[in-house]
Amino acid sequence: MNINQIQQSLLLALLILSNAVFTVAAEKPQTKPLSGKLIYQKMCAECHGAQGGGVDEVNENPLHGERTLLDLIKVIHETMPEEEPSHCEEQDAKLVAEYIYDAFYTPTSRAALPGSRIELSRLTTMQYLNTTTDLLVQNSNVDEQQGLKAEYFKDRSLSSKGLIESKIDPQINFDFGEKKPYEKIEKDNEFAMRWQGSIIAEETGVYDIILTTANGARLWINDSDDNLIDAWVSSENKKTEYKVSIRLLGGRPYRIRLEAFKYKEKNCSIKLEWDPPHRPREVIPARNLNPKQVPPFFVSSVAFPADEMVSGYVRGNAVSQAWDAASTKAAIEVANYVVTKLDKVTRTKPGDSNRAEKAKEFCYQLTEKAFRRPLTDAQKDFFVDAHFNDKTKVVDSVKRSTILVLKSPRFLYPNVKQKQLDDYDVANRLALALWDSLPNDQALGYAKSQKLNTPKLVAQQAKRMLNDPRTKAKLRDFFHHWLLLDEKESLNKDQSLFPNYDEQTVAALRTSLDLFLDEVVWEGDADFRRLMDADYIYMNDHLSTIYDIELPEGTGFRKVAFEKDHRAGVITHPYLMSNFAYHNLSSPIHRGVFVTRHLLGRSLKPPPQATEFKHDSFTPGMTTRDKVAMITEPAACRGCHAIINPLGFSLEHFDAIGRYRDKEEGQMINAASDYSTVDGIIVQFKGAQDLANYIASSRQAHGAFVDQLFHHIAKQPINAYGESTRDSLIDSFQKNNFNIKQLLVDCATVVALHNYELEGEQDATKK
Repeated sequence: MNINQIQQSLLLALLILSNAVFTVAAEKPQTKPLSGKLIYQKMCAECHGAQGGGVDEVNENPLHGERTLLDLIKVIHETMPEEEPSHCEEQDAKLVAEYIYDAFYTPTSRAALPGSRIELSRLTTMQYLNTTTDLLVQNSNVDEQQGLKAEYFKDRSLSSKGLIESKIDPQINFDFGEKKPYEKIEKDNEFAMRWQGSIIAEETGVYDIILTTANGARLWINDSDDNLIDAWVSSENKKTEYKVSIRLLGGRPYRIRLEAFKYKEKNCSIKLEWDPPHRPREVIPARNLNPKQVPPFFVSSVAFPADEMVSGYVRGNAVSQAWDAASTKAAIEVANYVVTKLDKVTRTKPGDSNRAEKAKEFCYQLTEKAFRRPLTDAQKDFFVDAHFNDKTKVVDSVKRSTILVLKSPRFLYPNVKQKQLDDYDVANRLALALWDSLPNDQALGYAKSQKLNTPKLVAQQAKRMLNDPRTKAKLRDFFHHWLLLDEKESLNKDQSLFPNYDEQTVAALRTSLDLFLDEVVWEGDADFRRLMDADYIYMNDHLSTIYDIELPEGTGFRKVAFEKDHRAGVITHPYLMSNFAYHNLSSPIHRGVFVTRHLLGRSLKPPPQATEFKHDSFTPGMTTRDKVAMITEPAACRGCHAIINPLGFSLEHFDAIGRYRDKEEGQMINAASDYSTVDGIIVQFKGAQDLANYIASSRQAHGAFVDQLFHHIAKQPINAYGESTRDSLIDSFQKNNFNIKQLLVDCATVVALHNYELEGEQDATKK
C-alpha cells in the first residue's frame, strides 16, 4: 500500500470515528469519553479489521506505515473527517492515533502481534546440497597457503625419475613460447608439468572451467578417476580452449590435478580460468588455490526450483511437484554415486562372501547420518534389512535403501517435531543453523553423551563450529543478501564517463568488499560498528588506477586508508555505491531506500506511481540532489521520501562508481540533511560519516541486523521464538560489544534449544 492509500484509509477510518464520537457526545453527554481502542473496535474494525489488516471486499488497504506518532496525529487531526476536518478534535485524533500506532501501525508493533509460528519446512536447496555432500564424506579443510604444488619434468612421462623442479605456482597462466621453463630440461621439444592441490569455491553455484593450451593436457576436479577435460592428444599446434561446467559448493576445497606436456610442438602455453557466479571470467586467483589435496566428494548436479523468499529470506515452506521431482532425481543421483564407490567404502570386491553384510552395515550408517540420530530396530528393518535378500543384487539393494532414506520425511523435513526434543534434535538444529548441513561425528557424540542440554553447553558447541568453512560460507552468503550484492546481473556504467569501469573492475570491487567483510569478522574483533565506520578499503593495481589511489608496497589486494570523511565502511564501499547508482549519475533514491530498508529496518510502501528519472529533462547545471528533490516534491511522494531522501543525500559525495568528489556540475556537494527517526527525533547528517555513526549506534539498526541474521540462519520468523527473544538478542548484541560471531552463536543457541525442556540448567550453567 502506498502513502496515498494509507492517508485515504486513515481518512476513512477517522471519518467513521469522528461521526461516531460526535453522535455519542450529542445523545449521551454524561458518558465517559471513549478510549482510542474502544472507538476503533466499535467504529473502525468493521472496515479495517481487528488489527488494522483490512477487510476483504470492504477496505483491503491495511493501516500500516512508517509515519511518526506526531505525524500520524497531525494527519488525522488536519484531514479527518474528509469533508469537515475541523470537526475532529485534537484529543480524539490523539487517542485513536496512539492506539493505531501502538497496536498495529508500525513494523515493530506488527511484529509483536500474536500469531507468528514456526512452520513445517523442508530442506532448502542449499541445505539439500550441503547435506547430501556431508552424508557421504566428512568436510575437509585446507590451510592458509595459496597456489598449487607444481612439478616440472624433463620428459612427458611424468615419472619421478624425470622430476627436475618442485615449487608452488600461484596461478596457472604460462606462455613459454619456444623456450623451456628450466635449463635443466635436456630436450628443447619435450617436457611436462603437473599441478596438484585444491581449488576453493567462494560461492555456491555453477562454475565454467576453461583450459586454454596449445599442447596436450588433462584436468581432474573433485575426482581421482575420471578427468573433467581430456585434451591429452593435441591434434593441432595452436591454442585451443576447452570449457566444462561444474557445480561447486561455497566454502569448500575440491581436489584438483592438471597435467600438460610439450612434444614436438613449436610453442608451449597453458592457462586455467573460471567463470564463477556473480563474477566475470578470470584466471583462477591464487587465493582460491591451495597446495594441499583433499579427498573427492559428491556434489549433486540436480537443478532444484527456486526456494521461496516471500518473507525477505529463503525458506523451505513451499512443496511443489517440481520440488518433489527434483528431490527424487537427486536421491537417484546419490544412490548411483554410492554404488560406484561401494567397494571402496565397504572394502570389498563383487565376489566376496561378506559383501552383502558389509553393504548392509554401510546402509545402516548412511541412514543414521541422514536421520541425524541412532536408528531403532524397526527403522533398520524398514529402511535397510527389507531390501537385502538372496534374489536381489547387492548394488540394487543399496540403491533401493538409499533412495528410500533420501525420500523419507525424516531426511527431507529435519525439523519435524518429535514427541519430546532431545540432544540429537539440538545437534541437528545447530548444524542447520551454522552449516546448512548435518551434525558431524563430534556433535553426534556430544548428543549421545547428553552434553547439549543447557544454553552454556550448546553455546560452547556453536563456538567450536564457527571456524568451519561452512559457517564462513553461510555468513558470507548472509552479507551478500543483506547488502543486496546479487540484485543486479551487471553494473554497467557510461563508458564515455567511466572508460575503465569494466567487468574486471566489478570483479575486483566485489573481491575488495569480501576481503573487508572477512577481515572485520574473522580477523578482527567482529565488531558490527567497524562495518560502518572503517576508513579503509582493499585495493589492487587495477582499482588503484580507476580510483586514483597510491598503493602501498606489495602485490595483490592491499589495505588502503582514506581520510576519515572520505570513507565509512560498507555503506561507502565503491561496490555498493556503484550498485545503488545510475549508469552515469549517483542515485540518492536507490541509496536511501537501501539504507532505510536493509540497514535501518524501516519498511516502505511501493510508490504510488512509477516516475522515470530522465536526466536530459532537467535544467542544465542542476545537481543530482536538486533533481531528486524536484521529482519527489509531490504530496503523494513526500511521505516515503521524507525518510529516503535525507539518507541518500548524505552519500552524495560519491559518484556513480563510488569515487569521492567535492563538486558536481561545478557546484559544491551538499551532503547535509535532517533525518526524522521513527520516534520523531531529528538527526542531522553532514555526510556519510555521520550516517555511518548513526547506524552504528542506533538500536533500530541493531535490531534490523539481528532480524536479518536470525532469519538467515533459522529460516523462520524471529517472533515465533518468543515475544522477548528479539529484544534479548539485541541487548546481548550490545552488551557483547556488537560482536557478530557472538551474535551468531546466540542466535544458533536460541534456535537449537527452542521448546527443549531444560533439565538442571542452573547447575550446568554454574559449572
